[in-house]
This record gives sequence, C-alpha cells and structure tokens, in this order.
Amino acid sequence: MFQTINPVDNNVLKTYNFLSNQNINIKLSEAKNASHQWKNFPFDEKIKCLMKFCSYMQESADIIAYSITEEMGKPITQSYAEVNKSINLCKYYCKLKESIFTEVIYTEYKISCVRFESIGAILGIMPWNYPIWQTIRSTIPNLILGNVILIKPSLNTTGCSLILEKIFLKTGFPEGTFQVLLIDINQIESVIAHPEIKGITFTGSPSVGSIIGSLSGKYIKKSVLELGGNDAFVVLKDVEDIKKVAKLATESRLNNTGQTCISAKRFIVDKIIIDDFIDAVIQEMKTYHRGNLYDESTKIGYISRCDLSEKLYQQYKNIIINGGKICLEITKDGNFFTPSLLRIENDNCIVKKEEIFGPIGIISSFYKEEMIPDIVNDTPYGLGASIWTKNLEKAEEISKKIDTGMVFINEVVKSDPRFPFGGIKKSGYGRELSTLSIKEFSNWKTIIMKEL
Repeated sequence: MFQTINPVDNNVLKTYNFLSNQNINIKLSEAKNASHQWKNFPFDEKIKCLMKFCSYMQESADIIAYSITEEMGKPITQSYAEVNKSINLCKYYCKLKESIFTEVIYTEYKISCVRFESIGAILGIMPWNYPIWQTIRSTIPNLILGNVILIKPSLNTTGCSLILEKIFLKTGFPEGTFQVLLIDINQIESVIAHPEIKGITFTGSPSVGSIIGSLSGKYIKKSVLELGGNDAFVVLKDVEDIKKVAKLATESRLNNTGQTCISAKRFIVDKIIIDDFIDAVIQEMKTYHRGNLYDESTKIGYISRCDLSEKLYQQYKNIIINGGKICLEITKDGNFFTPSLLRIENDNCIVKKEEIFGPIGIISSFYKEEMIPDIVNDTPYGLGASIWTKNLEKAEEISKKIDTGMVFINEVVKSDPRFPFGGIKKSGYGRELSTLSIKEFSNWKTIIMKEL
C-alpha cells in the first residue's frame, strides 16, 4: 500500500495497493496477447489509433493538467504546457511514413536491406517530474514500431499514469497495449526477468540507473537510461544583450521549479561580464513569487516530495560550507524554495558531482575561452550544454570539445520530437525522440535476396 501526497500541504491525495505477483503475471500475459495483435496492425491503422489518442488527450487536457499540478506541485500553466507538448509529440509521429522501418543498402544483391521490427513488451520505469511527457515520449515511438508498453510510474504521480491508461483503453488500442504496473521496488527485478519483457527504458538518478542497467545485463535485455544532467550555460563576453541572455538562463534554471534534467544548472560566464550577468539574473529571479498554483501568473511551484526538499536544502548548505558565496539567499518553507544564486570560484565537488534538482543557480567565471571545455566537462554528467555568443564559428569549435549528447548554440537546451534526446557518461545511454528512438527497441533484421 502507498499514498500520493500533495506537496503544497503534504496532505494525502489517494491510497493505492501494490499489485500482487499473480496480478502482475496477468498483466504480462495481457501484454503478450496485445503484442501479437498490435504488431500485425497495418501501419495506417496504428496511425489512426494514435490520432484518436491525440483527440482524447486534447479533450482530457483539463483533467490531466490538474492532476499533474495536484500530485507534483507544478504551476498549472506549466502543467498545460506539458500536456500540449505531449500532444504535439503524438502529432509529429503521426506524420511519419512506413518507409522509416526499412533501410535499403545498395549492393550486388537483388535486395539488401535492414528492417526494423518490433520485439514485444517494453517496461518503462518513469520519473515524477514530467509524469505525462516522459511517459508519452517513451511510449509513442514504441507503439508506432509495434511494441507494447508497461509503465511503472513514480509512486507520487500514480494518478497521472492511470489517467493515460484510461485514455488508451478508450482509443481503440488492443487491451494490454498500454498498462500501468503499480509495483514496489522489490518487485522490479522479477518483472525485468520475465520472458515477456524485451526491453527496459528508465529515467531517473544514476544510482538507480546503475541498478536497472545491471539487471538489464543480467537478464540480457536491451535498455535505455536517461539519468539526469549538470548542464552548462556558457556566456561569452561578446553577447550584446546581457539582460536577455540572463533572462533565458533564469527561465531555463527555474522551469518546473528547477526539477528538470536539461535545465541550465551551471552558469559559466566570462569574467569581464559576470557581475552584470549576476545582477540581471538576480533581478529576474526576484520575479518568481510564491502563489496559487492554479493562478496563471504563478511561475514557480513546489519541490515534489519532503525527502527531496531536505536533500536540496542540504546541498545548498554544503555548497556554502565548501566556499560558495551567496548572491541571492534561499528561503525554505516546507516544500517551497525561493530561487537562489550561488557563486563558486573554487573546486566545489558538490557542484561538479551532484545534480542540483531545484531552483538553485550556480555561477562561475572563466578568463580565457580556452578554459571553457575543461570547465564544462568537469562533471560526471554529459547530457546537454548551451553556448551564447555572436561568433558562431567559435561556438562550433567549442562544441566539438564538449562531452555531451546535445549542444545548443544561442538557444536553451530543450527536448524536441524532431531531434534525438540523451546523453553520455553518467547521464546514461541510448536515445529518445526522433526516428532514432523507434530503432532503440527494434530487431534490426538484415534481409538479403539473390536470384538463383
């Protein structure tokens, strides 16, 4: 048994029961049956089901958005943005052609190609920070391919996942195509080990990702791991509008109350302009006020759980103990934190090694542009980075020396259905989004045909 908790007042929202092992096996059997049906659906029929799902998502936008806000403390405008982004992802995949599942290789044979075919049931172990978006971006590419999905949601956003399950059931997908597994931690290994599970996708911390990766290897299952980031926001001295760039840096850092893997966690700024940049960030941060989450003017919400709040506050204090200087002091009230900015100029291991998952900005300087790659790369993470400069040629050269899965120049790092999303090092492996994500959990079947 477990409960979902409202992070605003820590009141219980709802109580749920974990599935028994018998009921887990029933769901896995349903997934097997659904897989046999779904993979044989014509591609056009799959697209029709997905388009219908889009329609139902739009009709249910209010219910979904309010559930996100209630369960994880996100301002309602950001919850609606998450729903709309998920719908747009579905629309992107609806426009794809069946030809993406075949890659022709021109050789001496009559036919030589690779077909990307479904493999069966995929287990998705999902986070709480984007309970709809993360689930949709893992689910839809797999469904287009012909796989089926079993989602193990984060327990504190269970209601959001169950809403999605109801929508899938109304849409025309075979029963068992998309299922929610309410399972405890000690039940995960047996699910991964089950012969019907062909792959595992996980989004979460490196420590848990390491366990999931080990279990995937143990049972020889394909896996994709998205394990967070410590993204750098690099500002060169030639930027003309410091206030504009500082505003974008702040928006990136504070979006979703800072609980985003690709937010700008480290501002790395040329020493010549750092004081002006700090002033601009502070002024921008001061516009993020505590307010009613259902008021459209509210831009910042709550840390989603008490344990996460305590961890964040301890990280804040540890950074200061290790030499971090307060530019804008934090105020904590329960699960609510005011935005803060800390400046570091020393070898602060907390900042390098740990992901700060909350509204705390970290800023440091460089005095030679040759230093930038070493500063950016001096972290176990390698998800994304952004570079801000008028000199695009210089930015491109710097980007080649940065060890991340994504580099955005004069744009904040963001997830977009058109582009592959993922990182290297302790940020994980594999890619989500784009047509490449469809191939992650596919059988790459080589076909050679020669005339007798």
